[in-house]
Amino acid sequence: MTELTCTARRIGDYESRTEEYELTFSADDAEPETLQIKYQAARAFEITRSLDWAVETARRAIARTDPDLAKSPSDETLTQFSWKTLQSAKYEEGEPKTSTLEV
Repeated sequence: MTELTCTARRIGDYESRTEEYELTFSADDAEPETLQIKYQAARAFEITRSLDWAVETARRAIARTDPDLAKSPSDETLTQFSWKTLQSAKYEEGEPKTSTLEV
């Protein structure tokens, strides 16, 4: 089974209303894909847009290992995976948090 790994790290000003993160996705031993996102928690459309970008980035990371496999996780699964990893890093002030998903 292929494993997708997501590492989230909060960057930028930790006291700001604007949250900034760096997400790195990798599948097995393939080259990782990195994404930087920025949003205000009060703006749902910014969060949704950021999560859409995370899904696209995760699919690219999976495709580096197996292009056919990139279609299998649902958008919902990748969105929840990205969001939970991102939230785990929210109060860590730059400490990376990593999660793994079997695809």
